[in-house]
Amino acid sequence: MSRIEIPAGDTPESLRLMVLQPDMGNAMAVLAAAIYEKSSLDKRVREAVRMRVAQINQCQLCLNFRFADLEAVGIDEAFYNAVSDWKNSELFDARERLAIEYAERFCNAHMDIDDGFFVGLNKAFSPTEVYELTTTIAGLLANGRILQVLQVEQSCAI
Repeated sequence: MSRIEIPAGDTPESLRLMVLQPDMGNAMAVLAAAIYEKSSLDKRVREAVRMRVAQINQCQLCLNFRFADLEAVGIDEAFYNAVSDWKNSELFDARERLAIEYAERFCNAHMDIDDGFFVGLNKAFSPTEVYELTTTIAGLLANGRILQVLQVEQSCAI
């Protein structure tokens, strides 16, 4: 049960939550759409980041959600299972490892991300990709934490 009163209705609580402040709800929906539909990031990079943020947030919905079309790019259960142990897994290339590390640092110790880390990030990703990666991590982190902190029943609108 949610920690705040959410309007009654037949749609999932996470969607009804957005009605409390439509401008903010719309902004979150637009960001989610950009992450999943407009980003130029490689799908494996994006999905590795999505899973690492979900693990950190302990978002059960995201931890269990699978995009049907991603198996074609080599994203399977082995991929998802390896994300938590990304440092020791051979399933990820250098860019994927760097993106997962960035997500982990962003979520857990953002003040410890130094210029040296960005040297490597900028060598592996274009400026647009770094911005998209940063915004993707921030959006996933924010949405997951909002739902977790407010204990809103989670269902995916993706």
